Amino acid sequence: MHEPSTARERPAPRAFRAAAAPQLSSSFVTIDITVPGTSSSVGRRALHTALGTDLRLYVMTIDKRHERITFRVEVMSRSVDEVIAALTGGLERATVGRVRATAIKRLQDV
Repeated sequence: MHEPSTARERPAPRAFRAAAAPQLSSSFVTIDITVPGTSSSVGRRALHTALGTDLRLYVMTIDKRHERITFRVEVMSRSVDEVIAALTGGLERATVGRVRATAIKRLQDV
């Protein structure tokens, strides 16, 4: 009926996982910016001047009645603080909207 404790099988020891491959992490910041004007080229130039060329710009809305354009800006390899600092230093009358930061992890080649 009952087996002695010495007769029971012991579970196999757990195997340790192999060390995970090193990962590189990059930040990806998405921010909505509203700038005065109705020409997207002027706003694009101002944003490129403030943030550099390593970004993607999308025109979200052009409000001709209030003469302003809203862009969605995507910037790689910068923190939110760096992006906000560059915008406030380079654009005088911009309005910052929604900001989202995402960490992108990639496996590093060994």
